[in-house]
This record gives sequence, C-alpha cells and structure tokens, in this order.
Amino acid sequence: MRPPSTWCSPLEAAALLLLLAPAATLTTAAATTSGTTTPPTQLLAAPSELTCDNIVVVATDGAGGGGGKSGAGQHKYNLQALGGPHTVVTSEYTAPTWHNTTYTIDVCGALKRKGDVPVAERCPDGTRVCAIKHRWDPKTGKTTDTDQVIPVVVGDDKAALAWEAARLPADSDKAQKDGSGKKEGLRLTLHGATTYQQREQRTVVEFRCNPDREGTEGEWESVDEYERPKKTKREEGGKKDDPKKDDGDKKDGDKKEGDKKDDESTPEKQLKKDGAALVWEGYKREKGTDGADMDTLYLTWYTKHACDAAVDEPPPAKESQSWGIFTWLVILAFLAIASYLIFGSWLNYNRYGARGWDLLPHGDMLRDVPYLMKDLVRRILNTLQSTGSRGGYSAV
Repeated sequence: MRPPSTWCSPLEAAALLLLLAPAATLTTAAATTSGTTTPPTQLLAAPSELTCDNIVVVATDGAGGGGGKSGAGQHKYNLQALGGPHTVVTSEYTAPTWHNTTYTIDVCGALKRKGDVPVAERCPDGTRVCAIKHRWDPKTGKTTDTDQVIPVVVGDDKAALAWEAARLPADSDKAQKDGSGKKEGLRLTLHGATTYQQREQRTVVEFRCNPDREGTEGEWESVDEYERPKKTKREEGGKKDDPKKDDGDKKDGDKKEGDKKDDESTPEKQLKKDGAALVWEGYKREKGTDGADMDTLYLTWYTKHACDAAVDEPPPAKESQSWGIFTWLVILAFLAIASYLIFGSWLNYNRYGARGWDLLPHGDMLRDVPYLMKDLVRRILNTLQSTGSRGGYSAV
C-alpha cells in the first residue's frame, strides 16, 4: 500500500476538483428549481425604542413604524397623555373555579409593580403588557391565589421592542351599515422579545377616534397595582372616577357572578363599566407567518388623541419660558451695582481701614440721598400748589 503522501499529486487533485465543481453546481440548481429549499422566515423590524409622543405613520400606504420625522404624506401621533399603566379585567368561570385576569399595558414605558411582590407573581422587568390570572372566591369577593403570569410584550435588554404602526383606513362599507362614519385612528402592534409556553406573544391595539374621551375613563380597579408617572397639576385637575361608584360596580358584578350555577362554565369576558375607554377584544391563539402558534391580545382604545384633528393640526405653541430683554437689563444692572458696592467696600477697608458706613464708596453722597429725595419731593409739591389765580406770584 502506498503512503498517503503518494496517493495523488497536486496536479491530480486540482483536476479532480475541476471535475466535481460542475456536478455540485448542477445539484444546487436542481434543488432550487424543484422547490425543495426552505423559504426564508419573514423577519420583523429590528427592535427599537417606542416613543409614544412621536409615532409617525406614512399616509400613502397606511403603514409605517420605527420612528421618523413628520412631513408630507405622514401623520404623527402623540399618545403621551395615555402614558402609565392602564388595566382591563376579565372574568372566566371554569367549573368549579372562578378566575379574574388582569391585562395591564403601558404604551409609553415599562411597567413597574408597587410594593414588594414576589418574582413568581409579577412580570419581569421591561414588560410593556402583562397578564396575571387570579383565582377568585365569590363568597368573600376577593382573589385568593395567582395561577398564571404571562409577559405578553417584553422588551430586550435595552428596553427596545419590535413594533408596527398603521393608520386605520376609512371603512366606508361599515359606515353605510351602522352610520358610524369614517373609522379614524391608529393600529399599533407590539411584538414581545420572549415566548410563553414556547408560543410567541404580541398585542394589537386599535386606537379609535372619540373626540369626547380622553382615554382614561371607566377603568376597572385591579388587585395588581403599578406605579404611575407623576402628573402635572393641570392633569390632576381633570375628572376622576368616583371610588364609591367603583365599589358599587364591583359589588354588582360580584353579585351577578355569584348567581351563576356551579355547573355552568362561562367564556372569558371583560368586567366593564359604562363608557369604558379601554376595551378587551380577546386573547386568541393564532398562526404566525411561519405557521407556528402564537398568542395575540386584542385591545380597542377610544381616545381623542387618535382623531385626525388631533393628528393633522399642529400642537398648540407652548409659552416661551425664556426671559425677555427687560428682565436681562434689570439683572445686569443689579449685578453691576452689587459688584460696584462690594469692590468699593473691599477697597476702602484695605486702604483706609474703614468701618460701617465709611465702607461704602461715596458714602457721604449715599447718606445724603434720602434728604435730597425729600427736598425734591417738597419742591415738586410746592410747585404744584403755587399754580393758582396769582399767575405764579407769591403773596407779600
């Protein structure tokens, strides 16, 4: 047997490669034309920071996202007024257990729980949309245990997430049927960076135009409390929900739920007040673009900030917080006088060892100022009083 070094010469090896190359090319081309290659997976937009006060949507094709500058053919949405945690609560009865699920969303930042909550009973840091399912006792009217914690939308390590924004088109067919008119608003799709039970998660929020609603009305009280951003006095002066009314609604809802028969299971439905701005449309399992199962939370949010009038019209100009030229002149004059007095006092102290009033530069003149002013006022008064029938002459 020949040693390995003598199996083939370099010239023979090169000839062998030239012979095999066309065959490999033909094999690849055949595999491509036969359709056996796996199509590439459709990728989402790269995760980016979602700034709720600057959501720009291209108006020509009705789609957009990822930021940009407002200009021709674009619409800029400002949802800053809807910042902070907002919650919808659903109820579900699966015999023999009642469940209340809290869905909380913050379109402007990550959710932060209040108090010391165990890690197993809260969503991780960086969560934008969180769902927590509790067991509910109809006898006591309170939640007992936490069954599920679902981080629906979670940002990456840099708090960025994949999102898409689209302008709601006019629905003329529906408008003719129910007389609702043009459907104005914004559809915002948030994709989570994590999975739950090996299923991708996302949230689709439709911000519908309602000129009479701010977007914070009629929220249901939840056992899961989150930190809220600090508001200005103007925002705090708005209308607030009556807590007594909330308790009454809760009691009515609890009573209705307690009246259910033990053997009747009910589907998940929202515990909703009249005029609620945030509406739960469902948490559904669907097929993704790659054919895999994914869970989608659908919400509808009625607010005036999604109307075309609020989007197309420029925001009101803010009052200028800069000082005027008159203010600057007063400040400069004050600084000049103060510098003159301080420097002059220091000079008199070091040169002459002056004390008290003698420290002030031109102290004699400054001491005479009150008397000079008094004399000036007296002369003015005498001049005004002497103008009479004598033509300016004084009596002898």
